[in-house]
Amino acid sequence: MMKRVFLVLAAAGLLASCVTSTPDFYSPIAVTNNPIGTKVGEAKTSEGGILQAAQNGGITKIATVDVRYSKDGTTVIVSGE
Repeated sequence: MMKRVFLVLAAAGLLASCVTSTPDFYSPIAVTNNPIGTKVGEAKTSEGGILQAAQNGGITKIATVDVRYSKDGTTVIVSGE
């Protein structure tokens, strides 16, 4: 599990270096079989990424993971229950 999280964050970091002038760019990273639910959590990649975003949103079952690239940095967005 930690290896998968590391690979996702590494890929997000590589993609973030490709963003130049686009104000906000969203990219889907992962989808699970869990229901999308009503909860959403966000965290900067420097704050811990997916796990921190899930904790910030009170999410225990992750459904989707997206990444937002902007001039302010890279943010992981997690949805679920």
